[in-house]
Amino acid sequence: MRPRIFQTHAVQALASRSLRGYFESPAAYVALFAFYLLTGYFFCAPLFFVKQASLRPLADFAPLLLVFLAPALTMGLIAEELKSGSFENLATLPLEDWDIVLGKYLGFAGVHLLCVGGMLFYALILAFCVQPIGALDWGETFGTLLALAGTGLVFGAAGLFASSLGKNQIVAFVTAFLICFVLFLLGKAAPMLPGSLATFADYAGIDSHIDNLAKGVLDSRDLLYFASLIFAFLYLAVQRLGARRF
Repeated sequence: MRPRIFQTHAVQALASRSLRGYFESPAAYVALFAFYLLTGYFFCAPLFFVKQASLRPLADFAPLLLVFLAPALTMGLIAEELKSGSFENLATLPLEDWDIVLGKYLGFAGVHLLCVGGMLFYALILAFCVQPIGALDWGETFGTLLALAGTGLVFGAAGLFASSLGKNQIVAFVTAFLICFVLFLLGKAAPMLPGSLATFADYAGIDSHIDNLAKGVLDSRDLLYFASLIFAFLYLAVQRLGARRF
């Protein structure tokens, strides 16, 4: 009989608990307010100042916002459990490490996807602003939203890994921020690097993958990039939790 990697019911219970925890504290409300306040400004500025009816400008700004937002939302997911001693209680339950990591991560993913899903409101506004009504580039619009969803999910996975490293939430935030900022910066730095190093930085950085999706180009290589990074960070978090059991 093959060992189970995770238990679906346990993951669902932990995800529900984690998601509920966000909305039982000001964290989710502050995050949502800050996210929509800032993205709302960068949505309205091109619309009114240069008459550009597109979500594309958000693909340039929102990833930098997520560099701060995702670590802030994930820094306490495991670090707080370690600090309060409640992780020891989780460790004594019949739970796999993947149960804990996936449950915590899906709770964050729910908040993040709620943030991105709410941006469909911007798309509806644009659809009524263009002529003829509804003649919006929906491929570019949904590609931009998909890029932002993928970016936040990668940064959230990095934040969860950082949270598993110790009990200090500030250290977890700084560690996650640095990981996310490097991923953000690599793509920006690629044009300044020589030869194969530029090619590596372009693929390893998140920038080029966001750009492709924001153009409405659905490339499996970009989706694989996001999925691979999410799995890699979650796997590292699982390994870290496993080390704490011994």
